[in-house]
Amino acid sequence: MRALLFLLCIALIIQSCDDGDIMVNNFDFEDATLEWCDDFEFVFFKVKADSNESLALEFSTTENILTQAGQVSITLSGDDQVVYRRFASEVTSDYFCDPIPPTSPTVSEELVSTTGEITITTQGTEEDNDNIPSEIEDPTGLIDTDGDGLIDIIDFDDDGDNVPTILEGVVFDENGLIDVELSFDTDGDGILNYLDPDDDGDGILTRNEDADGNLNPTDDNSDPNNPGIDDYLNPNIANETIVNVYREHVYFLSDIVLTIDMELLSFLDESGEPAVTIQSSLFLGEFNGVQDASIFFTPSF
Repeated sequence: MRALLFLLCIALIIQSCDDGDIMVNNFDFEDATLEWCDDFEFVFFKVKADSNESLALEFSTTENILTQAGQVSITLSGDDQVVYRRFASEVTSDYFCDPIPPTSPTVSEELVSTTGEITITTQGTEEDNDNIPSEIEDPTGLIDTDGDGLIDIIDFDDDGDNVPTILEGVVFDENGLIDVELSFDTDGDGILNYLDPDDDGDGILTRNEDADGNLNPTDDNSDPNNPGIDDYLNPNIANETIVNVYREHVYFLSDIVLTIDMELLSFLDESGEPAVTIQSSLFLGEFNGVQDASIFFTPSF
């Protein structure tokens, strides 16, 4: 995955090597607008129009930095690099969004990094969209009821019975809290169906009351006297089909923000000579124009 992320909010004190021809006092792009090329999966750029300057971070990673919360560290080398450019005339977004960079405007000055450490942190709101607000489902954000590796607030099947929580009859009261009297508790054991791995209390796990083994207990009905009741909700039916597989899960990441930091950067000029070195740790800024993401995941049994 190729990511081209232009850096923002930078005011750098730079040490210039004695033999460097390019004299750059700072990389201050605080007032420039961060843009994104929709034609590419990961292309972001920032330009100072008043001075025709740009600053870019280019790197490759297999991590899903735009779709999954977490932190990625990258050591710059080879094609992974920070590039500073000053153009001879005005440069527009077309320059960066064209698959083949145009020949105009020409680049009058360029610095290319040889070393550096980059940290990209992806944050956002994770939600399973099971109609139970996360703060009600688990205020601690730590509970994993079925032990499948997904905490309940991002687990669309909290009890691991292959029946999505949204289908398990959770009802809310006027205060927005779960109404334990009206919510489904088919076997009356005090455990609501969405947290009960054996909904009808017949001794056969709901997950195993799946006669056709298609990971969907809600389409199995073998009681001719109760055609409207699925086997997993019918205590009179206790046929077992061992299903040791979870169905595919999905959760969602919204309000995504990328935070970019870098440190220990060294640059070469256009002739390949050492030009400048940035010793300090730098906060490069945030980008919040990422589209909400759907994350598909099949837990290991």
